Amino acid sequence: MIQWNADLARRLQCRDEDKKELAPFIKRLMELDRKARNEGFLSLESELASIDDPLLAVGVRLVMEGVSGEALEEILATYLLIEERSGWPFLKSCVTIEGLLALAESDDPALMARKLLPYFGADKALAALEELER
Repeated sequence: MIQWNADLARRLQCRDEDKKELAPFIKRLMELDRKARNEGFLSLESELASIDDPLLAVGVRLVMEGVSGEALEEILATYLLIEERSGWPFLKSCVTIEGLLALAESDDPALMARKLLPYFGADKALAALEELER
């Protein structure tokens, strides 16, 4: 789990319009999770070519390699800390990292979704959950 501080929280702020892009992205993470749970982590190799997000691609590769949860968290947290972006790109990176950690832990896709819902904000989380469950 990402250890938050004031700077990270400030960089996370973005427009509600941008947050609407989270639902399809979280659905994609949940699909990767389902595939890994059903077919094993190595099955994710067939997905790498279709992943255009470098952070997600690196993280999936680390998960496939069996990097431990603690080491994975440290590696991904370093990417997050050195990233200079803010707003939507930073929010997407945070969701990516939390999703990858859930994937590595073999969380059920529904649990993964619930771990990622707070990024919508409390006032929009329930509506986002309903959309993800469709």
